[in-house]
Amino acid sequence: MKSFLKTVFASFTGMILAVVFLGVLIGLALTAQDVPQSVEDNTLLTLDLGVPIVDRQPRQGFASVLHKALQDQESGRQSLRTVVTAIRQAAKDDRISGLYIKGNVVRDGYASGWAALKEVREAIVEFKASGKPVITWQEDLDEATLYVVSPADHLVLNPLGLLEFNGFASEVMYFRNAFDKYGIDVQVTRVGKYKSAVEPFLQDHMSDENREQLITLLNDLFEEVIASVASSRQVPSAVLRDLAEEEAVIESSQALEKGVVTAVAYYDEVRGKLSELTGSEAGKEIERQKTVSQYFATLPQGDNASDKLVVIYAEGEIVSGNDKDVVGGDYIASLLRQARNDDEVKAVVLRVNSPGGSASASDIIQRETILLAKQKPLVVSMGTVAASGGYWISTYADEIFAEPNTITGSIGVFGLFLNVQKLINEIGLNVEVARTSPAADVFSLYRPKTEQEMAVIQKFVDNIYSRFLEKVAEGRNLNKAEVHEIAQGRVWSGKQALKLGLVDKLGGLGDAIAAAAEKARLENYSIEEYQQEGSLMDEILKEMGMETRLESTPLVRSAWKQIQHVLSLTDARGIYARMPYDLSIY
Repeated sequence: MKSFLKTVFASFTGMILAVVFLGVLIGLALTAQDVPQSVEDNTLLTLDLGVPIVDRQPRQGFASVLHKALQDQESGRQSLRTVVTAIRQAAKDDRISGLYIKGNVVRDGYASGWAALKEVREAIVEFKASGKPVITWQEDLDEATLYVVSPADHLVLNPLGLLEFNGFASEVMYFRNAFDKYGIDVQVTRVGKYKSAVEPFLQDHMSDENREQLITLLNDLFEEVIASVASSRQVPSAVLRDLAEEEAVIESSQALEKGVVTAVAYYDEVRGKLSELTGSEAGKEIERQKTVSQYFATLPQGDNASDKLVVIYAEGEIVSGNDKDVVGGDYIASLLRQARNDDEVKAVVLRVNSPGGSASASDIIQRETILLAKQKPLVVSMGTVAASGGYWISTYADEIFAEPNTITGSIGVFGLFLNVQKLINEIGLNVEVARTSPAADVFSLYRPKTEQEMAVIQKFVDNIYSRFLEKVAEGRNLNKAEVHEIAQGRVWSGKQALKLGLVDKLGGLGDAIAAAAEKARLENYSIEEYQQEGSLMDEILKEMGMETRLESTPLVRSAWKQIQHVLSLTDARGIYARMPYDLSIY
C-alpha cells in the first residue's frame, strides 16, 4: 500500500511540476510577445509565403505561442492586414534595407486566396517603388507564387527547380452514382439556370451551363495572373500564354531564357546579397531580420486615438447560430450591432470571404448591415470569394470593393434534402412515425417528401429568390429585372462584377479601410478587429500532431471538403444561398 501511495504521489507531483514548468514557458513566451523588439538600422524584412495568409488576425493560442517561443518560428497563420501594412510601412522606414520573400504559397481553406495574394502583390510593388531591393529565392515556382513574387528585383530559381505555368483548373466531385449505390436519395428545389450548387448531388457529370460559367471565370482569373506577371517581368503576354498551352512545366534554365526569372542560382549565392543588406559578416548568420508579423508589432496602432474604425470578418461558410469558427449568423450580427451601438466607432469595414450558406442566417446579418449603414459608414471589402449569401450580406454597404480575381455573384437560392430510407431498409432497419398532421415529419431523413410538400418548399425558394433580387436591386440601385438577368446563380469575377454594377470599385482591404475613414472624415483613428482566429483546443491538437489524417492526400482532401460542405448544410428549413460547392482553383 505504501508503495502504491508513493507511486501515486510521485506521479501527481511530477504532473504538477510539469504544469508549472509549462505555465512558466507560456508566461515567458507571452511576455516576450508583448514587448516588441526594436528595429535596428539595416533590418531585412522577411515574408514567408509558406505561412497561410488569412483575413482574421490569428489567435495566439497555446500551440502557436509555445511553438514560436521555443523554435523561434512564425506561427501557423498570418493575417492579410498584418502582411500588407508591414510591407507598406517598411517601404517608408529608413531602417528597413530590403524585403526577402521565401517559400511557396500555401493554401489552407480560405487562406491565401487569389484576392488576398493580389493585395500582397500590390504591397510588394509599392515596396519596390521605394527603391529598396526585393529579393526572392525559390526552390520551385507555381502560378500563385510567381504571381506574388514577380515584382521582385531579384527573382532567383534553384538550378534544379521547375516553373509550373499550366493554366487554371477547377475539379468538381459528383455524388449521384455513389448515392444510388448506397441508397441515398436527394430532392432539390432551386431558382436560376446557373444555380449549380445542387448539381453534384443530382447528376454524374457537369452541365453545359456550369461548364460555361466556370470556364469564363477561370479565364478571367488566369488573365489577371498573365497580365500581372507580364507587366512585372516585362515579358510579352503571348509568351506566357504559349507557355501555359504548349509546355506547362519548364526547367529553370528555360525560365531564365524566357525572362520569367532573373537568375538561376543556389541559396548560398543569394545569401551573400542578404548579408550585404543587413551588414552581416560573410559566412555568418544573417543578422537583423524581422518577419512581417514581428515588424508589424513594432508599429504604432493608434491606441491613443479617440475614434475607432472597426473591421469585422465574415470568413467561411454562413451558418445559423453563434459559431465563431465560420460565419455564424447571430455571432456576426452581434458584432455589427456592437459596432453600431459604440459611440467611439465611427466607421465599419465588413470583410467578406465566404461562398454563402444559410439564407436565413445571411438575412439576419444583412438586417444588421442595414441598421448600421443608417448610422455610420459601412464599406464592404470582398476577399477571394463573396458569393451568394456572401453577396447577400454585402448588398447594403455604402461602397463595395472587390479585387479583379474575387469570385462573387451567385445570386440564387436552392433547397437540398437528403433521405436515407432506401439505405436503412437495405440493412434491415425500418423507421415508423406517429404524427398529428401529415407534414409533421416533413424534414425527416427517413422518408422522401411528397410532391405537395416539395411544391410548398419550391414556393418558399421562389419567394426568397425574389426577395434576394429585390434586396440587391434596392441596395445597389439597380432595376430588379436587370438583377434577374445577371443573377440566376451565376458566378462572376470581380472584374465582371464591376462592369455589371455589383461592386463599386476594384481594391483590397486597405482601400476599403481608407474609403471608410474618408466617409467618416477620420484623420486620427485606431483600427480595431473584434475577432480572433481558431480555438485553443485546435491549436493544442495541431501541436500534438492530432489533427485529422483524412487530409493526407489531394484526392481524400478534395472528397473530405465536399463531405464537409454537405455536413455544413444545417439550415433548419434546408434553404440556402450558397455558391456552387467550393471552387479549388489551381
